[in-house]
Amino acid sequence: MQLANANTHLQVEMSERDLARKELDQQTERMLRELEQRSERATRLAKMGELLQSCVSLEEVFAAALGFAPRIFPAARGAMALLNTSRSLTEVIGAWSDCRLPAMEFETTSCWALRTGHPHLVLAGDSTAPCAHAAGVKNTYLCIPILAQGETLGIVHLQATDEAPQLNASELSFKTTFAAQVGLSIANLRLREALRTQSVRDALTGLYNRRYLEEVLEREVRRAARAAQFLGVLMIDLDHFKNFNDTYGHDAGDAVLRETGAFLTRGIRAEDFVCRFGGEEFVVILPTANPEAACARAERLRLKMKELTVLHQGRSMGMLTVSIGVAVFPEHGVSPKELMAAADAALYEAKRGGRN
Repeated sequence: MQLANANTHLQVEMSERDLARKELDQQTERMLRELEQRSERATRLAKMGELLQSCVSLEEVFAAALGFAPRIFPAARGAMALLNTSRSLTEVIGAWSDCRLPAMEFETTSCWALRTGHPHLVLAGDSTAPCAHAAGVKNTYLCIPILAQGETLGIVHLQATDEAPQLNASELSFKTTFAAQVGLSIANLRLREALRTQSVRDALTGLYNRRYLEEVLEREVRRAARAAQFLGVLMIDLDHFKNFNDTYGHDAGDAVLRETGAFLTRGIRAEDFVCRFGGEEFVVILPTANPEAACARAERLRLKMKELTVLHQGRSMGMLTVSIGVAVFPEHGVSPKELMAAADAALYEAKRGGRN
């Protein structure tokens, strides 16, 4: 009898050990599977980061982020929203996994993450501090600000699903890293654009500079040659500019240059280019303008220039006049160098003939 009881006890103990071993194996398998999934998602996140750093436009950044998002967050729906240029509204630029928000644009004060600059989690049924832009969303949701150089640009909005009703707090680092990478790529694009602008813009007038003139004239000459079209070039010089500096000072001279640049910008077509060539000289490039049209445009600018009033310290600088040299492709040259030389020669003749 004792032997039978001992045998039964041993069988029960072995069965319990087998069950415990199976549970342990299952736990280990789940942990390995979770680790493998986290590793795969971390790899996708890293790949997205590499891709974002190579994007050359905001459209490419958004396409890449929205394409990777459902693979990085397979158990959550989501959307991205960015502040508009006036920073008064936030506009939804895309979503994944059928994420729905009540409106495609909303005020910045409608999101706690935008107001605080920190991630904001709202649990299902919690009415403590819901985001107004997510009114009607029943599931748990999380808003993470997209930041760049300390500036808030928008949010990444994530929603839990009925199948996965919780947003795992342990994965918050994935979500914040995702938003941070989007913000970093936008910041890099802005920096590149700022450096590009500095390299091609004249600091005083804001016009394109001589370096950009050389690039665009080379391009426009090739385009005109391919299309068998004309291309006009105006070289413009402010008459007696030295007198402004001598009479009123260099600050007044700078004011004249700035106002002249603004005047020329207002007086050109959308397809034209105006550049500061150097000193008091400006160049306007007129795609498709034949000799008659180019001369007519030059004459119109000359006449309108006399109506421009420039004030410095409350005083008028007097009437401004310009002398203009006109050259047209292919009549006066078939290369940028030839066109510029022809326009310069024409300008010299205009100045020698009495200016204005």
